[in-house]
Amino acid sequence: MSDRYTVALIALLDVTLLSAQGALDVNQVRALFHSNGMISNQTPPGQPFFQVPAQPDSNGPSTLFAGSIWIGGMDANSTLHLAAERFGQEGNDFFPGPLGAGGTITQEQSDAYDRLWTVFRTDVLHHLEYFTCLNDPGCDVEQSFPNYAIPQVFLDWPAHGDQDAGQAAFLAPFVDFNGDGLYDPTAGDAPCVPGDQALFAIYNDRLATHTESGGAPIGVEVHMTPFAYSSADPAVAQTVFVRYRIHNRGGVALNDAYLGLFNDFDLGYSGDDHLQCDASRNLMMVLNSTNNDTGGGAPTYGAQPPAFGLMVLRGPRMDPDGADNADTITPQGFNGMGFDDGTVDNERLGLAYCGAFGNAALEPAMGDPGSPQEYYNYLRGIWRDDAVMTYGGNGYSTDPEAVPARFLFPGDSDPLGIGTGGIAMPPWTEAGSGNAPGDRRAIGSIGPFTFGPGAEQELLVAYIFARAGSGGPQASLEALRVRADSIRAFASTVHGLMDDTGSCADLLLGTGPASVVAEEIGLFPNPVHDQLTVRWPGRSNAAWCEVLDAHGSVVLRRNRSGAADVLDVGCLPAGPYLVRVHGEGRSRSARFVKQ
Repeated sequence: MSDRYTVALIALLDVTLLSAQGALDVNQVRALFHSNGMISNQTPPGQPFFQVPAQPDSNGPSTLFAGSIWIGGMDANSTLHLAAERFGQEGNDFFPGPLGAGGTITQEQSDAYDRLWTVFRTDVLHHLEYFTCLNDPGCDVEQSFPNYAIPQVFLDWPAHGDQDAGQAAFLAPFVDFNGDGLYDPTAGDAPCVPGDQALFAIYNDRLATHTESGGAPIGVEVHMTPFAYSSADPAVAQTVFVRYRIHNRGGVALNDAYLGLFNDFDLGYSGDDHLQCDASRNLMMVLNSTNNDTGGGAPTYGAQPPAFGLMVLRGPRMDPDGADNADTITPQGFNGMGFDDGTVDNERLGLAYCGAFGNAALEPAMGDPGSPQEYYNYLRGIWRDDAVMTYGGNGYSTDPEAVPARFLFPGDSDPLGIGTGGIAMPPWTEAGSGNAPGDRRAIGSIGPFTFGPGAEQELLVAYIFARAGSGGPQASLEALRVRADSIRAFASTVHGLMDDTGSCADLLLGTGPASVVAEEIGLFPNPVHDQLTVRWPGRSNAAWCEVLDAHGSVVLRRNRSGAADVLDVGCLPAGPYLVRVHGEGRSRSARFVKQ
């Protein structure tokens, strides 16, 4: 086992962990992940472990106490099926391991997958270079790769399931070096993951009774890949990405299904936090309520505290309808991807709801869920007592004239009133409403969609951190929004990360071929206010380009007329954009920022 392999099973006195833990620590973040999908929440002793920036002694302040995904929906008989994790304090809904025939798994099979596999990109590239040399008569293997040994994690990589047990033939992705369709690291094959460091885990909701939510099981199998990039760019260096691939292996068809993102944000001291949602950016955020984060006994950020958040980069697919959905001012199209882009049934959903809840003992109607229906309520913007979330104050009102709200505390991020039924509302924040700060749990959800047997959904999210040099918590929040735009633009340059193009091996190139060919396109000035000059690559006059916004929607198109052309971008909202040039049998891309 490599000395960089950080997974550990921990037992303390009579307490035994349900799941293994592994640390992602290649950049300026040190974050803990569990083999049953839980994030942070070091157990024991039940302490947060999502440190930004990471400290050598691992004793710095943390931004997240616990995080996990939820999923719930109705079967054909209107019976609710739901799996959800919060803290593991009351029980568990998710367990390590892949599912077999009929969505089944034994304890022994689960135990075999109770780990996280840790992969470094440099190891993968070195491995591929070694086998390339081995197959090249002109390459001296002993001189170029003296005493090379295949990393143990490559030998242990769970590429194939046990088909005798009914598990899927292909589980963890891999580079098929010899193209035979089978994983064999001794023949040059290697794990295939994004980032400079990645973790990988497989978990399910079928091993045992759901003792956390009490929900009926679904039969989901989740492949979780947290990853990060070592970068000189502070935005990337302080970001953690997580990719989920969610399979329905249980034979239960879910209607009105929602995928939830639960995050118990604790920004240093948990008792002085406020939440905010940027609806258009698919971003849930936590900020300090005062200019000084202090108290509680745990490490804190002190003066000029940061802001932290979770952003959805790529949501699950919308149900196919045979159309290119062109209406971008609907709850689905407002913050989704693939709308009005000329392609049929490639639409992906953004956040449908941004909610929050607190301690159930202190806030009975707005506290922690205590039943499967209450979990499902939170996924649909409904409080525990079946009251709909409403606009203003703390989001709870019994006034029949109150306006229902999809997004709690959206600030000014929903000027068209998409989350309030098309009724434009003034900006709304916790501070502006006079809400008392406290320990907040955030829940963002995406849906509804249909999730039938054999179906797969993919989700890509990013945990983002920002700390302004001055200006208080609000300045850090604005810095976080800017970083969110930068991270979305960065992700779009990683070939195959934000779309389905290319092979898995393209992810190993870091920022991928897109960053190489981008240099062939000239964009200036950049950033730009009004007129953007595009210097075309190549010589073909048949080339054309399109400009995509941060959600992947095409906002401008232009045919080539000369060696350089001018695009009028003055009418575009401020933010990052991608120019994609088509011609000479390939596509090339470059980024610019509209000020």
